[in-house]
Amino acid sequence: MQPVFRRELSRAPIRKPPRIRPGDVVGVVAPAGAVDGERLRAGVAVLEGWGLSVQVGSAVLQRQAYLAGSDEERLADLAQMIDDPRVRAIFCARGGYGSQRLLPRLDLGRLARQPKPIIGYSDATALLGGAVAAGVVAVHGPMVADDMARGLSERSATHLRTLLADPGWRWEAEAPITIRPGTASGRLVGGCLAVLAAALGTRWAPDTDGAILFLEDVAERPYRLDRLLTQLRQAGKLERVAGIVFGTMAACPPVDGMGPLDVVRACVGDLPCPIAFGLPSGHAASGGVAENVALPFGVEVALDAERGRLVALEAAVV
Repeated sequence: MQPVFRRELSRAPIRKPPRIRPGDVVGVVAPAGAVDGERLRAGVAVLEGWGLSVQVGSAVLQRQAYLAGSDEERLADLAQMIDDPRVRAIFCARGGYGSQRLLPRLDLGRLARQPKPIIGYSDATALLGGAVAAGVVAVHGPMVADDMARGLSERSATHLRTLLADPGWRWEAEAPITIRPGTASGRLVGGCLAVLAAALGTRWAPDTDGAILFLEDVAERPYRLDRLLTQLRQAGKLERVAGIVFGTMAACPPVDGMGPLDVVRACVGDLPCPIAFGLPSGHAASGGVAENVALPFGVEVALDAERGRLVALEAAVV
């Protein structure tokens, strides 16, 4: 019988946002990189096709070097969406870089008082972690001028819509490669490995104790993945996790016959907790439709690394 990992922690219960219904208003913000207008329009059309009313932030198409406008403009858009009671969810337009710069001036306590999900991945990992730390469910999932514009797989689109709309849904996702067998449960946290590593040493560093930690990344060569995982480990962020599940890492190139899976086995394969690999969430390989299964951070999940399943133990919305 494989070991079962469970670490009891005294955390405040996570606050869940109300379910999204047809006709609800959702916001689109660009907290990070500059956004292409044509891709933005294509992604907004997807949300409108779901029966949602889309409110695009006034600064989304601004540009300041590699950022979607100044910190002040991007922050004002995000704060306005958090404060607007009509807005039921906040979608990030794209990743890139810049979300981390907003955290010191962003009052996420206002989000806790009026819960609504922030939805995104990659650089948005910084905002998702901040929201969960403030006690609100956040969603690691498709972005408007990225996956939605490119074209989501039917499975990923249906998964996200159901996650946001159905308070009775208990989703499952596959992570088919076993690094270490066993089962565990805990609060789901994580996101882009490079962004999480960049938060170390700040007050926004991820709280991984007792958690099921999800990790993924893009365009990181094997030695850089090694460095990032080693940094997390040496910072003590992998010592007390209940379990780890990795994305497919399909957008990280192999070099000299060594790929992301080899690096993961070498860097964390000796940890005592269950570890699985290959969950299709986050950055997908280029070309074709995007497979990006949305994951609600902050909710309780169960990981069965031998069966290759991550299973929700509670809904993401009420």
